[in-house]
Amino acid sequence: MKKKTIGMLAAILLLCGVTTARTQDAVEVLQECDTTWHFGYKGINIYSRNMHRIDIAYPSVDAKGQPVRLSGSIIIPKNVYDGNSPVDGVLLYNRYTQTQKGRCPSEGFAEGEFVFMCTPLQPNWILVESDFYGFGITREHIADQYYVYGDANGHASVDCYLAAREILEQRNISQGKFLINAGCSSGGYDALATQRVRDMYYADEVFFNKTIAGMAPFDVDKAYSTYMSKVDDPEQEAIFALVVLNCYNRLDNLGFTPQDMYKEPLASKIEEWINSGNYTTDDIRDSLKLIGNKLSDFLQPALYDAYSEECQKLRASFKAHSLSEGWTPDTTQSYFYMHYFRDTAVPINSGRALLSFLTPHGYKKSIVPELTKLTTSMFIPSKSHSLCGIQFMLHLAATLTAYPVLYYDGELNTHYYDLVKVGTPMGIVKLLEEKGFDLQNAIASLTGGSVGGDGSMDFFSLMATLNQFNEQLQELGTDLGEVIQVASDCGLELTDIMEIINYLNSKNEESEESGDTANVPAMRKMHPMEDMEPLVGDYYYNFLLNWLKENNIDLENIK
Repeated sequence: MKKKTIGMLAAILLLCGVTTARTQDAVEVLQECDTTWHFGYKGINIYSRNMHRIDIAYPSVDAKGQPVRLSGSIIIPKNVYDGNSPVDGVLLYNRYTQTQKGRCPSEGFAEGEFVFMCTPLQPNWILVESDFYGFGITREHIADQYYVYGDANGHASVDCYLAAREILEQRNISQGKFLINAGCSSGGYDALATQRVRDMYYADEVFFNKTIAGMAPFDVDKAYSTYMSKVDDPEQEAIFALVVLNCYNRLDNLGFTPQDMYKEPLASKIEEWINSGNYTTDDIRDSLKLIGNKLSDFLQPALYDAYSEECQKLRASFKAHSLSEGWTPDTTQSYFYMHYFRDTAVPINSGRALLSFLTPHGYKKSIVPELTKLTTSMFIPSKSHSLCGIQFMLHLAATLTAYPVLYYDGELNTHYYDLVKVGTPMGIVKLLEEKGFDLQNAIASLTGGSVGGDGSMDFFSLMATLNQFNEQLQELGTDLGEVIQVASDCGLELTDIMEIINYLNSKNEESEESGDTANVPAMRKMHPMEDMEPLVGDYYYNFLLNWLKENNIDLENIK
């Protein structure tokens, strides 16, 4: 009798164990409700939209690869949820930096999402958002959130999408034709981490039509190298560096005490400000202003001394979690990347590292999405990280609205393609000519028609003319070198410029042979590539002679 009782008890315990395991692995609906999102400014709501939110719990892994349950949300426009409008697709959205408990999707928090969902365009997309570790049902672990920490949030995001897909399929809710993965700032980093996880582990299950990322610290080590070089720059934002340092120190057990990392009074306050979950990023930013206005006011010198043991230990940690480590990008996937050249929160060099990472894998930069799988958009003027965030959100709104039109039935709209297929620098030049625009005369007008004294339009005289604009550019806070760098970031290379100059010269040569030289500026003929070296030397020599003459400098005096 005793043996039978023990056997039955063992069976019950085994059954309970199996049931518990299944519950742990199951996707669960926590709650759902209708809500209204508003888009406006300082309490003045311009647009609003009714949404239906389904909060879920789902299985994932933590930063060490151990099983964990996370939470997130599925947010569906009410007109789509009620069956009154078709759905275009699913947007897997990775939220940006938060430090306060409760500021996550499953607790009703949304901010940037209003910008792209509540515009008059009313895009009909389903949003899927993970709370990420440290928020939602794991809110008591907020001090250990994964902030630009390898692909940890990438797993959370992909797993959230798979859980949401399961629920939507169970309820026969259409998911549309497209799946886009997006995020800006730290969310841009997480979107790229999500793409990495998808490529490495879920390529057969998940296909992103595009990953859209903005202002992302793709290479944390490069971002930190910029912070180190600008510790005395009052315009360099401190909060992002502080959150990064806090995360890597805690999660990699680097062993730094607050006093090892920060100067007083910050050292005594950092645990409460960042790890308690009681303060927003704006609260922390405002509090930092009362202490100082540059990184050197907050950080111990050893953290930005590249040769110190502390700094090398920290940067080794950054490199150990690099997104590029072990990742071979799936070239069926497409990217859009945006950054402000002068971003003082997330340095552009860390975002530009993404372009350098993708290029060897066959990705070619272009500003025209349909001609490449790597579209870029770089801006010079603003230093504001927040302003770039708004720019990103508006671009995302435009993308969500345009995608179903440009790619009806999942294929590129041929009528649209006819408009953009010339979207290369050379193609645009030829299209302008076909439309009757006299580009040669336009260039002559810009350059005064007689650059170099003989009307020649060779490359060096063109660059000399552009140089005259430097003073105006400097008034805008930039210069010609930065303009050319941003042009290169967007896919316009020096070879494109030379191709156009060569083409215009050949057109001029044709005009001379036909006798039609009216209104065409005299342009020096370009020679084959094998003749370029002596020709360039000749151009440069004559350019210097003209410069010396214009500045009343006697050549004999400098020989």
